[in-house]
Amino acid sequence: MSDSITTVEKNSIKNNENEKIMTDTSTSKKRSETETKNTGKRTKNTNKSDTNTNDKNDESMSQSYDDDFEEDTDDINKNTSNDEPSSQSHNYDEDSLEGKYYENEGPQEEPSSQQTTDSFDIDKVDEEDDGTFQGIPLSEITNICQQPPTMSDMKDIRDRNHTFLIKPFKYDSNDLKREPEPFYENGTYVDEWDQDNVRLPCSQFYITKNGTQRWPTIQGSLTKLQHLSETHMATMEDIKETIEECAGRKYEFNCLERLLNEIYSTDERAHFMSTVLSNICSLALNVDKICSRPPPLLRIGSNRTVTMSQKQAASLLACAFFCLFPRRFNQKVGSEYENYQNPNFNTLFQGGRTGGSIWKIEKLKCIFHYFQRITEKMPNGVISFRRYQLPDSCIPKWSESNEPLCKIHITKNKAIEDIVGLLQVDFANKYIGGGVLGDGCVQEEIRFVICPEMLLSLLLCEVIQPNECVFLIGCERFSSYQGYSTTFQFKENYIDQTPKDSWGRKLCHVVAMDAIAFHNRATQYTIKNMKRELMKAYTCFRIPAAVTDQKSGIATGNWGCGAFNGNKQLK
Repeated sequence: MSDSITTVEKNSIKNNENEKIMTDTSTSKKRSETETKNTGKRTKNTNKSDTNTNDKNDESMSQSYDDDFEEDTDDINKNTSNDEPSSQSHNYDEDSLEGKYYENEGPQEEPSSQQTTDSFDIDKVDEEDDGTFQGIPLSEITNICQQPPTMSDMKDIRDRNHTFLIKPFKYDSNDLKREPEPFYENGTYVDEWDQDNVRLPCSQFYITKNGTQRWPTIQGSLTKLQHLSETHMATMEDIKETIEECAGRKYEFNCLERLLNEIYSTDERAHFMSTVLSNICSLALNVDKICSRPPPLLRIGSNRTVTMSQKQAASLLACAFFCLFPRRFNQKVGSEYENYQNPNFNTLFQGGRTGGSIWKIEKLKCIFHYFQRITEKMPNGVISFRRYQLPDSCIPKWSESNEPLCKIHITKNKAIEDIVGLLQVDFANKYIGGGVLGDGCVQEEIRFVICPEMLLSLLLCEVIQPNECVFLIGCERFSSYQGYSTTFQFKENYIDQTPKDSWGRKLCHVVAMDAIAFHNRATQYTIKNMKRELMKAYTCFRIPAAVTDQKSGIATGNWGCGAFNGNKQLK
C-alpha cells in the first residue's frame, strides 16, 4: 500500500425536499471494479443493459420445459463485460486502496417507533494515535450516531414492495436461541414460477422437454451424495457427478478438485467430505421447507426489499453450490436473464493452475469456511437486500447548491469492512458481485467471499442503472484475509461481533455503488460523466425526508480509481 494519502472532497447536499446525503468514508481496500473474462466464452456488451427489461414475456405459472438442460457453449457469467477492463490484466494503483471517511446523513430503514435492542460499542473504533490520518478525528464521525437508528417493528411494515420470507418477529438480545420462522408454516411451499421471482429448483414447474419434473431427480442425487458423505465414502468424483446430474450439463472442476484433493490437509478434506458436505446437501434438499416461497427478483426500477433469515440464505447458497438455479446459465442477448449474474458456482469451480485459478481457490476457501461455520452452528439472524431508484424529481441542481463541503477523515490504516457504525461502500460493478464467481479478486469480490451471504445479491439483482443502488443489510462476516488481487489469501476464522438491530440484523449496511469504467481517462471530465458520478453518489447516500433526524457517516475510498481509471482528486 502506498505511503501517500490522497485527500478527496465531496459536497454535502440538501435538495429542495430537505433530503440529505451522507458523506463519510472509512479506510478502504480499494476494489478496482473490474470484471474478468471467462476464457473462450462470449462476453456481453453491458451498454445494452441500460435498457429496461420489463417487456420480457411473462411465463406465469404455465408449464413449459426448461431449455436449460441442453448443452450451451454460450454459458457465461458476468465476471466480465466488454466495456470494463479486466481486473487481472491491470497494474493496480496502490493509492486506490486508501480510505476516507465523510460526515453526513445515513440511509435508514422505514420511519420507526421502536428503538433497537443492541447499541453500538463506540470504543471499538480506535482513533489513530500515530498521526497517520488527516482531517477530523474519526470519533467525530462515528459519534454522529451514538445509538443504532430507530426502526419500525417488522409487524408494522405495510409496504407492498417489502417481501418477508420470515414471519415478522421482534428480536430479543436476551433470547439468542430464537430462530426466525419461514413465512409459511408446516413445510408449506407456495410456488411462484414467473419473471418476477427467483425460479427455485423445487418448483413443480421446473420440468424437462419431455415433461418430467426436475426436483425428484435432484432430490435423488442429493440424497445419494448425502448418504455417501455421512458414511465417509464421498469422493470428488461423487460431487462432480451430483452437480452435473442436478444441473443437467457438464462442467469443469479443476479448482474445486485441486482444493479438495491437493491443498486441503487430510483432516480438512475428511471434515469437509464427511460433515460439511452432508449439511450442504441437507440445506439444498430442504430449500422448499426452509424458504417456503421464492424470493422476488430485485428488478430495474423496482424499489423493492427482500428480508430473509440467515438460514434461508444458507439454503439458497447451498443451491448455488450444486448449480441448481434454472435458466441462469443462459445469458444470451434476448434471454430471460441476460441482465443478471449467474449465481451458480460452476465458474468458480473451473480453472487451471495459474492466473485467476490461484485466487479462485482462495475464494473457495472463504466460502467453504462459511459452510463449515454454519454446519457447526447455524446463525439465527436476519438479512435484507434493498434496491433503490432515485426519482428524477429528486436529482439535485448542483449549480444552485450553496452547501459547504462536509467534514472528512482520511487514513490508510483501516479497511472499509472494519469500521463499525458507518454506511460501507462496495465499489461495485453494475452487475453486482463483479467477478466474484470468476477470476475477479478486488474490493467487491473480496467483500463478498468474506461475507458470503452477499452472494445472494447475484441471484436477486438485475443490472444496476445509473440512478440506482443496492443495499446489503446485516450480512455477517466469517473470514479474515490477507493480500489483495493476485496476493489475496484466506487467512483465518473471523468472529463478527457487530451488534444487531431490532430485526436481528447485524448493524452493517453496505451500499453497492458502481462507477463508470473510463477506457479514455479524459472522458471522465465531461459534464455528462461528472453529473452521472455525482448522481450515483447522491443516490447511494441520500435518505428520505421522513428520517432526516437520523445521521451516520460513510466509509469509502478512491471509488473507481483502479482499473476503471478514475482520477482520485476528482472522485
